[in-house]
Amino acid sequence: MSDEFLNKAPDKASVSSWALEAMKWATGAALMRGDANGALRPRYSATRAEIATIFKRFIEIKDDLEANKPDTPLGCDHVWETTETKRVNVFSEDVEDWVLIKDINPMTICNGCGLDIYQWYVDNRDNYKTVADATTALSLLGDETGCPAGHVALNNFHDLDQVIPIIETKTYAAELPVIKKCTLCGTTKPWSIDDISNRNIWIEHTKEVVVREAWDEELYIDEDSEKFDEYGNATFVPAGSLIDTIHHPRYINNEVEYLENINTDEKIHVTVSSCKHPRFECTNPSSYKLYCVNCPIVQPSTDELFQ
Repeated sequence: MSDEFLNKAPDKASVSSWALEAMKWATGAALMRGDANGALRPRYSATRAEIATIFKRFIEIKDDLEANKPDTPLGCDHVWETTETKRVNVFSEDVEDWVLIKDINPMTICNGCGLDIYQWYVDNRDNYKTVADATTALSLLGDETGCPAGHVALNNFHDLDQVIPIIETKTYAAELPVIKKCTLCGTTKPWSIDDISNRNIWIEHTKEVVVREAWDEELYIDEDSEKFDEYGNATFVPAGSLIDTIHHPRYINNEVEYLENINTDEKIHVTVSSCKHPRFECTNPSSYKLYCVNCPIVQPSTDELFQ
């Protein structure tokens, strides 16, 4: 508190030492201004009018402080309490996922041995750079297994399950605190989506979701044929016998379970919003492509698998 007014009082020397600090506060707060000459008259008794004036000034100062108090009181060690939460979209991104489509009739079954040709392309898309390379390898596989159709005659109708890769947009949403108040002073803590949308400050913790376990597909021929080794030597294969077994990989999706702030260790548990693809149908018979009944996702063509 300033002692400027007290120092100007002509009778400052009359203020007792024990009352000096209190007088400094009272004059600095404008509760006491002295008489017409600025004298405080500390040795005299105050009149009722002077006491009433002091109380009036005190009430006016108190009202002014209440009306103009700062939003954040100085020196408060805030203890925040969440008073309102809201479902907030944290991130949205395009991700590749595996989708299991069940009981479809894809027109991709080899007429010679029963191999699901499309599924073979899917399983081997990481083994070859182009669809041409994969097609050449598939043709050689047909020779090696003794498939009478060379893995190219695709005119059988079979209901079967397939796994396909798709690119879809996923939105990660969480129930987040949007209003926090200090339990000590009542201050509201500012909050913004920018506080969490900076992807660089979050670590993703994921969980494995198995789309389909590894499985073996046994292949048979419908007529007598021959199986060739790497030197072109033929081995007779009777109709109806097993000519090869295709081992398929184990497909998994890594779904975000929660995000952890690398600076504060705060965890945000999220839910993923995207289509569950309950069923695929062939809505365009000329293309033989399968479309999800709930969203625009379409089964990629063989060429698109290797892009």
